[in-house]
Amino acid sequence: MTIENFPSLLQFLGAYFHEDWMCEFDSADDVVKSFIAESETRVLEKLVKEIDSLLAMKISENETRDFLLKKNGCCYCYWNEWQDGSAWLKHVSVLVSEASNNDV
Repeated sequence: MTIENFPSLLQFLGAYFHEDWMCEFDSADDVVKSFIAESETRVLEKLVKEIDSLLAMKISENETRDFLLKKNGCCYCYWNEWQDGSAWLKHVSVLVSEASNNDV
């Protein structure tokens, strides 16, 4: 599992969940909504596909955390609000998928 296989996820996490995201947004969902508002449908669809591919790998929570935070530069401590990384990623996938479906 390498970040090269997940370029959209890398861009999303690094650009939107950067170290100062809490200065710009009130919640993680607000970050996702900002990404949705600023992105074309094809970009949203790519992100959903990559998230779904990552989830299909059924990696452990430790691997998920390492992948999201260390390899992708995500600065969101999702475990404070979500059961685990998979639950949070599923949530993000649903929000983004619903938005891309509404654009069609």
